[in-house]
Amino acid sequence: MTPADDTAPVTLASEVYVTLRGRITSCQLAPGERVTERQLAADLGYGLTPVRQALARLDSEGLVRTLPRRGYQVTPLTIGSVNELFQVWRIIGPPIAELAAKNIPADVRDQTFRAHFAHVAATYQGDDLVATIEATATFWQWLAEMTHNSRLVELYTRLEGELRRVFMLVFKDPAAHEVLSPGVMEAWPAGATPESCRRQAEKFIDTSHRLLLGILATWPSVVQAEVVPPGAWDVA
Repeated sequence: MTPADDTAPVTLASEVYVTLRGRITSCQLAPGERVTERQLAADLGYGLTPVRQALARLDSEGLVRTLPRRGYQVTPLTIGSVNELFQVWRIIGPPIAELAAKNIPADVRDQTFRAHFAHVAATYQGDDLVATIEATATFWQWLAEMTHNSRLVELYTRLEGELRRVFMLVFKDPAAHEVLSPGVMEAWPAGATPESCRRQAEKFIDTSHRLLLGILATWPSVVQAEVVPPGAWDVA
């Protein structure tokens, strides 16, 4: 890719945004990590303007925060912020599942829901945790879009980026697969109705929340303000 100058069009900012958002939500850029516009421009091969525009968008989504005269910081994760994320998901997730179910014809609803969730479970059984996170995010994004409510889609899409960071961070712990297995990856129940889909969404979110907090509680950094993976700041 040819580096662009500072008069780059907004479309380049969108490209930078997608790249940086992916690095943040996958924890390639770790929670709490500090970056600068020049550093990112050099790394990505873009000019300062699209990088600055992308960072402003990520700031508005809560994935980075501006440090006056010092650049930017990937928004840190704390136990409090993880709890807040799940509280918001608990508020909007079950109604999303219920409304999505109402918008799917009853004669194909059960088959449709079970097929989508079976894909999530299949990736988990395949022991590819990154694929599981991606499949879970796709499943929930599909649920949001099936509400046919653009505001709910917007709310969930913003929430999803932050949730993905939490799952990516926790799934890097070798203990995560064994701990999460019995609770989170159980099959979507047969006979899907809007009410049962809502209850299943509630159970999925609550179980995920409880199990992820259980893993985070074993990390030494939990006693500090910010949550980081074990050993992330060890000095070689």
